[in-house]
Amino acid sequence: MDLCSSDQNCQQTYPFDQRTEHGPSDFDVTHSFTAYALYDLPLFRTGHDWRQKLIGGWQLNGILTLNSGFPWTPVSDSGTSCASSVNAGFICPVRPVAYKGGAGNDTSTDNLKNNGNFPGGGLNFFTPPTAPPGGYSIPPVPGVGRNSFRGPRYTGFDMSIAKRFGLPKFWVIGEGAGIDLRANFFNVFNKLNLAPFGFHSNSTTIERPLFGRATGALGGRVIEFQARFSF
Repeated sequence: MDLCSSDQNCQQTYPFDQRTEHGPSDFDVTHSFTAYALYDLPLFRTGHDWRQKLIGGWQLNGILTLNSGFPWTPVSDSGTSCASSVNAGFICPVRPVAYKGGAGNDTSTDNLKNNGNFPGGGLNFFTPPTAPPGGYSIPPVPGVGRNSFRGPRYTGFDMSIAKRFGLPKFWVIGEGAGIDLRANFFNVFNKLNLAPFGFHSNSTTIERPLFGRATGALGGRVIEFQARFSF
């Protein structure tokens, strides 16, 4: 919990009362689970023939990561891109003045691809402030808490397979010399993980058609091969 986070350049939507800014940090992940597994393949683990050298000694590793979504704040353009002015500066965007209730809380990929938590758009669930002629001297008190909703959750599974080949001792190469081969597979099942909602973006501004919907995705499957010679 904090009053602002460096992730969003510490941009507050109602700095006049810090109690309204107290909420989860932008980088808060309430639930996080990580499991590691390491398995030495039992193929040709003993012996000194070519089969043991080539096929034996491989190691399989896996990492499973499950995280809940990052928090985000509903904001309003209130008819303009920068609704409130204070002296010579600006406070924008502003937060809605009321939450009508009824929004869903499903942070799955399928749901957030289709705006499932806010059917019909953000104005069905939030009341935007009404800007007076000439703008605000002080914006209205927000009726929605900072970082009060959650974005897409994350599911990742990475794995690698590795083996070390020993080399015979000769000349300047010692008896501990060898070649390590490794293949790393990131997001091995090519799971679609949606990107977190950005501050004052199409996903978080109640007047915009894409409110509540993820507009980006994280990386797909990546395969990396490594070879290392040590002596």
